[in-house]
Amino acid sequence: MAPLYDIVIFGASGFTGKHVLKEALKFLSPNSPLTSLALAGRSSSKLTETLKWASKTHPTIPILVADTSDPPSLRRMASQAKLVLNCVGPFRLHSEPVVDACVEAGCDYLDICGEPEFMERMEAVYYERAVEMGSLVVSACGFDSLPAELGLMFNLKQWVSPKVPNRVQAYVSLESGKGLVANFATFESAVLGTSNADKLAKLRRSARRRARLSVIYKIGENF
Repeated sequence: MAPLYDIVIFGASGFTGKHVLKEALKFLSPNSPLTSLALAGRSSSKLTETLKWASKTHPTIPILVADTSDPPSLRRMASQAKLVLNCVGPFRLHSEPVVDACVEAGCDYLDICGEPEFMERMEAVYYERAVEMGSLVVSACGFDSLPAELGLMFNLKQWVSPKVPNRVQAYVSLESGKGLVANFATFESAVLGTSNADKLAKLRRSARRRARLSVIYKIGENF
């Protein structure tokens, strides 16, 4: 069956997912390459409320019920998508079934994960099957990674070819109101990552080394 939707946002009613949805709706127009979008999560009523919050026009967006504790529901979701954008964390607790469903369906998978052990474990477990099924699995498409990547691309554009920088250092400065500003899932992910650091070290020692993709940015290229 051909995929019905360009993107399915999984966990769209969560803290981060609702903001992802709000931004995604800006690109859903007749003139955009993004022509079809669906929402997925455990509660259809919460997803409906989130859609009302995200858009004043209340567009008609399909809603799919899927739960990380229900693998068949994840497979149904993945079979209808070209790409699943996963916003359900902590990822080490909830998201391997989502990766598995996407790989088996041959659809692409993106997430906003910042948990190194989860990301590297998914590569170790699913790499061969993802290649076989034509599924692209990409993590860390969120706050932790994007400033560094965009900063690198910006720096590359400051050099005149054939000169290129061989090292870029970056730092991030945050300003907020009084107190720590973070949601519980982010805090929980940080705690779990720290407490399982030994598992990451063990994984890195045991994992088979693979050749890395060479990514070349053209100096004059827009981004």
